[in-house]
Parts: sequence; structure tokens; C-alpha cells
Amino acid sequence: MTNLKSLKKSIASTESLQSIVTTMKAHASTQIHQFERAAQASVSYRRVLDTALAVLLADEEKKTANNGNGDRTIHIIFGSDHGLTGNFNERMSFFAAQQIPKDTHNDILVVGQQVYDRLVTDYAIKDSFSVPQTEDGIVPIVQRLLFKIDQLRDEAPVGKIVLYYCKPLENAVLQEEIELLFPLNLEELAKNHDGWETNRISIYLMDKETLLSNLLQQYFFLTLYRAFCYSLVSENTSRINSMNSAEKNIEERLNEFNFLYRMKRQTSITEEINDLLSGFRSLKKSKKNLPEE
Repeated sequence: MTNLKSLKKSIASTESLQSIVTTMKAHASTQIHQFERAAQASVSYRRVLDTALAVLLADEEKKTANNGNGDRTIHIIFGSDHGLTGNFNERMSFFAAQQIPKDTHNDILVVGQQVYDRLVTDYAIKDSFSVPQTEDGIVPIVQRLLFKIDQLRDEAPVGKIVLYYCKPLENAVLQEEIELLFPLNLEELAKNHDGWETNRISIYLMDKETLLSNLLQQYFFLTLYRAFCYSLVSENTSRINSMNSAEKNIEERLNEFNFLYRMKRQTSITEEINDLLSGFRSLKKSKKNLPEE
């Protein structure tokens, strides 16, 4: 009976864990849809910004706009705060570490405690940021990131700002991405302008420097916002993949527990029946041996 009670307790615990995994999968799925919509919106707006910048900088001869005059590079790495995401954080940490030299010319900013913990022993990380859990939570973190970037640029000239994040592809496949936030690549922007849908010449009426400053602010903000969206979709996709594996293992374990429970229950019932039959036979035998009156 003790074994049966223990098995029953194990079955209840496993079923509870199964329920938790199902809930986590549902939550991750909801998160994916939320951040996918935000990513799609940011991509559309980014396309407009790229076109506007291409128009504004069409007469520039250099391949990059707003070139930094420093030898320092700011690296921003996106990961997650929480675990249960498969190898998501390991992939991002390894990917970033392969690209970033271990010298004093690199300032590193990390989004997500999990990636921070994996990189802090090898790099002097300037600052770390929490991962937003809702679409509305992205904006404040982006603003904090931009403020920190401005601080670092005030401390010393910066030549490049590079983003490292995971981007979702089809069929739940994830791919590590490197994106140059600064300086702007004019050749890339020009591709959007080449697809101009009208024969009319594009013009702008504001002061060029003022307009450029406003557009660049929007460009930096939106590019970081989009990177957050992609990373959050990837994080939750990886979490679902991890939960699918866990769910399969839990199902197998639950089937094993139920099988053992049924076997032991059947054995226990058989033993009880045998005890009853044995007692009945003993009683019947003892009655036969009683002297007749």
C-alpha cells in the first residue's frame, strides 16, 4: 500500500507539472503573436523611415551617413531574463563572443540576465537591462538604452554601434543576426529609394539638418524596438520548443507511472483476494475438523 500511495503522489505531481507546461506554452504562444504584430508594424514604419532617409541623403557621396570618428564600438546583445528557453541564451552568448574582441575598444551592453551571466566573466559589461514582458514595456527599455548610448558617446567618440539578436524564420527556426545601428549604410537605404513608386522628384521642405536629426532619432529608436520584437519572438519560440520536449518527457513518465500503478494495484487486489480465499479455505477446513455433537 505504501508503494501505491507513493505512486499516486508521483502521478499527481507529474500531472501538476504537465498542467504548468501547458500553461507556459499557451502564454508563450500569446506572447509570440503579440510581438509578431509589433515586429510587423515596426518593419512597415522602418521601410518609410529608410525611404525618407534615402531621399534626404541622396546627394551624399559617402557610403555611410553620420560616420563616427572614434575607434570604439558599442555592442548591444539581446537575450532573456528567464530560463526554460532551450539553448537560446547559450546561442546568443556564443554568437556574440565570436564577434566581439576582448579589448578596451569595445563597450558592451546586455539585455537579459541570462546572457549577462554567461558573458560577465569574459567581458567588462558597461550596463545590463531587463527584458520587457509586454509590448508596452519595450518603449521604456529602448529609451533607457538610447540614454546609455548617448552617455557612452559623450564619454568617448564611437565609430560603430552593433546589435546582436535572434530572428525568427519559418517553421520555428531561429537565426542569429548582426545589424549595424550606426553609422547608416547609404547603399542599403538607396535600394529603397530605387523602388520609388512615382516619377515625381521627392523633395523636403524642412531644414535638412533638423529633419535629419529627427529622422535619425526615429531610426535609432525603431531599429532597437524591432530588435526587441524579434528577440522576444525568438525567446518565446525557443521556450515553446523546450516545453514541447518537456511535455513529451512528462507524458512518457506519466504513462510509466500509470502503468506501474495499475500493475501494483492489480497485484494488491490479487493478493487481497488470495488472502480472502486462503482465509475462507482455512475456516472451511477448521469447521470440518470440529467434533460432531
